[in-house]
Amino acid sequence: MNDSSDPLYRAPYAALARKPPEGPVDVVEIAGARDCPEIELEIGFGKGRFLLERGRLCPRTLLLGVESKTKWAVVVEERCSRQGLGNVVAWAGDARDLLRRMVPDESLRRVFLHFPDPWWKKRHAKRRLLDVELLSDLARLLAASGELFVQTDVRDRAASIIELLGESRDFTLTGDQGLVAANPFGAQSNRERRVEADGLPVYRILAVRR
Repeated sequence: MNDSSDPLYRAPYAALARKPPEGPVDVVEIAGARDCPEIELEIGFGKGRFLLERGRLCPRTLLLGVESKTKWAVVVEERCSRQGLGNVVAWAGDARDLLRRMVPDESLRRVFLHFPDPWWKKRHAKRRLLDVELLSDLARLLAASGELFVQTDVRDRAASIIELLGESRDFTLTGDQGLVAANPFGAQSNRERRVEADGLPVYRILAVRR
């Protein structure tokens, strides 16, 4: 029997989803109100496993998440509330729009993209999230030595991300030929956990803001 108190069974999700503020989004102000000296951002948190695990692991860090699917934004926000994770914010919205409006510059310590862009074939390139424009926004928002961590299970997609970052004047790749062997952040996304359970490779890319 469906539990009507569970957001999985409530609709419309768009009316329930928490969205970023209108106009400039001052993330330092948001972090200060929650007594968090550092700020991390996850783009496309999906079912939210990484966001919640990271929030528990780093209680003095503000974990901002933005997700295009309003259903998961509602579900994850409610899970945050139930677990008392006052340092985690799960927003429903367009990451590109949010990044353009986020202030101040150099305010983020880390940005995470776990298994972005199912559109990995060349003919779908224009639909991909991580491109030169998005990378420019991330470079503006990341502090010096801030980290960008990207994971994918598509080898060709990993190669294209490494190429993009390698051509950037704002980032330095770490690891062996742009890849790091393990996830160093103590939390896993839902997809990462499933891929590893299936014995499939995960390509992990860690870049540092110059």
